[in-house]
Amino acid sequence: MSRRTGILAVLGCLGWLLASCGGSSTPSTGAGGPGGSIETGPFELLLFSRTQGFRHASIEAGQLAVQQLGAANDFTVTVTEDPTLFNDQTLAETDVVLFLNTTGDVLDDTQQAAFERFMARGGGFVGVHSAADTEYDWAFYGELVGAYFLTHPVVNQPGTLRIEDADHPSTRALPMPWMLAIEEYYSFQSNPADQVRVLMNIDESSYSQTPNISCDPRSASFPDGFSGRMGDHPMAWCHDRLGGRAWYTAIGHEAYLYQDATYQAHLLGGILTAARRVPANCAVRARPEAPAYTPPALEACSNQLSP
Repeated sequence: MSRRTGILAVLGCLGWLLASCGGSSTPSTGAGGPGGSIETGPFELLLFSRTQGFRHASIEAGQLAVQQLGAANDFTVTVTEDPTLFNDQTLAETDVVLFLNTTGDVLDDTQQAAFERFMARGGGFVGVHSAADTEYDWAFYGELVGAYFLTHPVVNQPGTLRIEDADHPSTRALPMPWMLAIEEYYSFQSNPADQVRVLMNIDESSYSQTPNISCDPRSASFPDGFSGRMGDHPMAWCHDRLGGRAWYTAIGHEAYLYQDATYQAHLLGGILTAARRVPANCAVRARPEAPAYTPPALEACSNQLSP
């Protein structure tokens, strides 16, 4: 089986591929329905991976994986760390902007304004992992990505992800539950569940929350550590606010994931969702009531690492 065939087999008949699978590429719900309007044909993706803080070693693997997905699925990928490409002319020729493990303050005010106009025109946004550790002082971006990073355990480890929306293109091909061999699991400053469509959460009992990064004696913030427990702990979501469509996944720290067929299916489904090439419901939906979440008070850390 070729690599292209393997990816498509995992995803099944999605979006603009439906026509070749005997279906229609346009959902009956129309523009006002839960799937939104669907577009067809090739599209342009701008992959942005600038870092002004921590730099993930998996960035290059992620860049290659998205380029390979584009070649296999009829979209063009421009890889850049140049913030000056965030201008009206370039973004007018772009359908989806993907923030791949960006960190810190990566765009200036003029570039931010151009990106806001891009989203208001119906553009697509994909955020991967530390896209949530980016642009803390830009309110628009905070609403776009859905939630900002708070913390993660010191040790990357196995964990179990639970699928909430098995019909979504980015989760349809995932096992239930999805057990990862090793990954870095984010906790967030807020729970976005009432503003986004939660697609996947994490079973907090499946991995060790402590010691936490802010509980690490080697870190500047020790011993004032946060617990990473959120109770209700979303890990992937999408929404249609701000004029365009946004999809975010917290998974994507480890380099091996980008050559893993299951993760590729997750990422490709998110890209096609943001590009509106597949029917994808991003409306907020009713979920089992969860306890209200606010970042916990500072607390003593357990299982502290040695300096």
